Order: sequence, then C-alpha cells, then structure tokens
Amino acid sequence: MTNRRRWVLASSAAVCLLALPGCTDDDSVGFDFDFGRGPAAWEAGFADYPVGEDAVYKLEADYRPLPQPLGPARSGLFIAGHNYSDDLWMQYKLPVSLPPNRSFLVRFDVELATNALSGCAGVGGAPGEDVTVKAGVSIAEPAREVEGGMWRLTADRGQQTSAGKDAVVIGNLASSRTCEQTPQWEIKRLDGSMTFATDSTGRAWLLVGTDSGYESRSEVYYTRFRATFDPA
Repeated sequence: MTNRRRWVLASSAAVCLLALPGCTDDDSVGFDFDFGRGPAAWEAGFADYPVGEDAVYKLEADYRPLPQPLGPARSGLFIAGHNYSDDLWMQYKLPVSLPPNRSFLVRFDVELATNALSGCAGVGGAPGEDVTVKAGVSIAEPAREVEGGMWRLTADRGQQTSAGKDAVVIGNLASSRTCEQTPQWEIKRLDGSMTFATDSTGRAWLLVGTDSGYESRSEVYYTRFRATFDPA
C-alpha cells in the first residue's frame, strides 16, 4: 500500500492543534513551520538556572527580525541567555495532535541563524561546538519545576551533548566562520531522528532548544522547524 503523508503548513495564524480522523497505519504526519510567516504560537522557556535570577542570566525570547545580513525582511524565533550555571537550557515548545496509540519514527529538520564562531576556546567550553541543539517530542508538556532552588525541565532532553528520552541531538551552534574571522549571522540546517509512541489521547509536544556548556551568552534565531512522523 502506498504511504501517504499529511502535512500541516503553519502560517502566522496557524496554531497546529489538529485532530486527524481517518488516519491509517500507512499515513505519515508532518508539521512544517516557516517562522518567516509568523511565530505560530510556539512558547519559549528556560531551565537549569537559579529561581529568581532571570535578569542576572539576561534571558530573552521573542519573535523578531533577523539581523543583517539575513534581515530585517525575514524574521524568526529569537532566544538568548548568559550561561552562568554551566548548563542553561533554552527552548521553544508547541502542543500538537497525532493519531492515538501509534508508534512513529520522527525525523526533524531544523533551520536556525547563528553567529557563533567555530574552533574557539571559551569559558567552560566553545561558544559554537559546546552549545548543543536538540529537537524532540514528548507526551507530557516540557515544563519546568523547582528542585533545590533551581528551575529544572520536566522532560528528559538528556544532558548537554547527550540525548534523552524526549529529545535527540541534532547539532550545535558553530557557524562556518572560524575563530580568526569576524562573526557574521548565517543560516545553518540540522537534522536528526528518534522513535516516539503516542498514548490514547494522541496529544504531544514538539520542542527545540539548546543545552549549553559555554559559560557566557548564546543567541539563536529559529527560522524553520519540520517534524515528520512516519509509522514505525
């Protein structure tokens, strides 16, 4: 039987909370978000830093035009923070609906803008290679809770360069420009895959974020996110 794919193309007005009646075991489901069209209701969040120190960590997240030479006509989901804790997690998340009680191979394709130079030494780690980018999907909301005076993520996204149950490593923020060159914003494309099984509700959460081992400021713009759920 021919495999069929259902794509959800997100625009500035799309929320991407869809029931998918009539899906068969041969159906693939895809979510494609071009953030140049709008933020599509993705929500930013931070974890692995002390409670009450948002200002100290200089946490920022919003939808804004890309910097030159990529913008300002093009926009993306911006997020930034200063990693004093040596483990700052910065993410975007969105709830979606999938066929219930199904197993999938999930393939992620993420496009982002970065100006982190490659091959540089930095405090605690490199500004490019030691800021790991992860994408994932979880049944429970990837929220945060207080543990020992720290904000901790409830989802299992792994630790820095390692993957977790709810997220896979897809790359890092290192650009094509080396440490001897002047930083310049550029587009970088990353991909990866993981397995995932829905429960009886079909409710799930997409997430994308950075897990930093670089003890200074990191900035990134997410410009596109695509997740393809193929029956496993």
